[in-house]
Amino acid sequence: MDEFKKRGVQVLGVSIDTPESHINWRNTAIKEGGIGPLNYPLLCDEDRALTNAYDLLHEATTFALRGTFIIDKEGVVQSQTVNNLGLGRDMDELLRMIDAVQFLETSGHVCPAGWAPGKAGMKPTAEGVASYLADNAGSL
Repeated sequence: MDEFKKRGVQVLGVSIDTPESHINWRNTAIKEGGIGPLNYPLLCDEDRALTNAYDLLHEATTFALRGTFIIDKEGVVQSQTVNNLGLGRDMDELLRMIDAVQFLETSGHVCPAGWAPGKAGMKPTAEGVASYLADNAGSL
């Protein structure tokens, strides 16, 4: 959570489980199969409004798929990743994507394949692409 806070990002969890199950998960230690205390809000989506809005309902309709969404300051989804039930999420990749969104917002340069903080961005023009490729073709 410290890394998200450093970036000024608000983190929300959403689950289709009941409020009672959230309390039970939080009151159960991680080593005993719970999630323990959280330092971010966990919202209950019992009516599945958010789950349906973001198309996360599993075909069996009893589970929500694991979704991660980066929403910018204007409320626009800049990135979304939806994983099937057996796949976890990568927080390092999520932080890289947040960095990319913030880099785009502050510099106006796009983040090409393989971009990471500290690397050059690319001007979103034909000339910018040509210049970027000329300078970076060997590392792509």
